[in-house]
Amino acid sequence: MCRFLDGKAALVTGAASGIGRAIAEAFASQGAIVTVADRGDCSEAVAAIEAAGGQAMALAMDVTDEASVVDGFTSVSAQMGRLDLSVASAGISLEGPLLETSLADWNRVIGVNLTGVFLTGREAIRAMVAHGNGGRVISIASDHAYFGWEGRSAYNASKAGVLGLTRVWAREFGPDILVNAICPGPVATPLLLDGIMPEDMARETDIPLGRVGQPDEIAAVALALAGKAGSFTTGQAWGANGGSAMP
Repeated sequence: MCRFLDGKAALVTGAASGIGRAIAEAFASQGAIVTVADRGDCSEAVAAIEAAGGQAMALAMDVTDEASVVDGFTSVSAQMGRLDLSVASAGISLEGPLLETSLADWNRVIGVNLTGVFLTGREAIRAMVAHGNGGRVISIASDHAYFGWEGRSAYNASKAGVLGLTRVWAREFGPDILVNAICPGPVATPLLLDGIMPEDMARETDIPLGRVGQPDEIAAVALALAGKAGSFTTGQAWGANGGSAMP
């Protein structure tokens, strides 16, 4: 059976759970050898991929730490001899009124959601350029990149920044390296829901489709961007949000 990512090497951050894990599993299902990167325990995600017949390895990485990111990408690049796909999915959320948002709060969110995307994107592109095979870089942004949401100053700013990086890199490294972002709406992950019922979240955010998304629906978009469907797409933000944002 020929799978369209056979022989490709992929690295996905934030892949121990949630959207990142779903993307790692989706890539592996299509034949990619996937590095599951996270600051947490990746063993369960790797075991699930291997149980389904895929290939994966775990990598401890803190996307806010430059040395951790550089060392991680250097190791994977040397071990695999190539890097074809990189997905920046590591992210955190923070809610709170502006006047109660400390600089430490701001720095923590920007550090993971924006600086982390910058560092992982830079090192992924560095590896892709060095290997000379081109590649695809995908970042997970958010529908919050498009609209204001009270109490989300740091989060909204970080996700809007991801779109800025996406557009710059797409121009800087095309046509060999395609760079895109996915902007999910609310997705049923522990990070998002944290005790909130999915139907309540859907009602609160006024999603036309009347429900929150599932991680595998976002993974399907990443698969499209990684394959033929994404071959003429760069510098774009793909909204997978049930209609929560219509830019």
